[in-house]
Amino acid sequence: MATSFLSALTVRRTNYTITSKSPISDARIEEVIRECLLHTPSAWNSQSERATIVLGEQNKKLWAIVSEKTLPGMPEELKAIMKQRMDGFANSYGSVLFWEDQTVIDGLVQKFPLFGPVVPVLGHNSAGMLHGNVWTALALEGLAASLQHHGANPVLAAAIQAEFGLPKTWTSTAIMPFGVAAQPAGEKAFGPIEQRLKVIN
Repeated sequence: MATSFLSALTVRRTNYTITSKSPISDARIEEVIRECLLHTPSAWNSQSERATIVLGEQNKKLWAIVSEKTLPGMPEELKAIMKQRMDGFANSYGSVLFWEDQTVIDGLVQKFPLFGPVVPVLGHNSAGMLHGNVWTALALEGLAASLQHHGANPVLAAAIQAEFGLPKTWTSTAIMPFGVAAQPAGEKAFGPIEQRLKVIN
């Protein structure tokens, strides 16, 4: 029955106000993310997705780098909003850095040249599934999170790779700060599902 899975989907919410607390051990966090990595599907079982778990003082360092590389040049009003949000992420329990190994993607293009133009899209599909799986799994463990895309900035991604000794061939797909929620997520609004779902029979 899919009921338990569907119920789990409703637990996963975007929450920007998170604390430096966790109801589970670091070992359990690692186990949850490891299982998600193992069982998230990928095109031709290429297993191109990568994840880095950043905790404690290293998490503060991560968000200091994000702020340093992201905030300059922003309009002042937006900068104030983003700084407050990033300061909050720096005080989260930890963050998951999601990556895609470009060497694997390039290898698929060479192996399946007929599908070359769509291989990156297939990689994005796998990345999105991994994000959702980890997000939902952490939510079920009592950890709130949100999905951030600052790593799309190549300058920032390079700075993170240099700081933490990560391969330059890894391309950032998202950053997920997590921790116990400081307050519940707001009510979620839905548009008419009839505009999004069509049944043809």
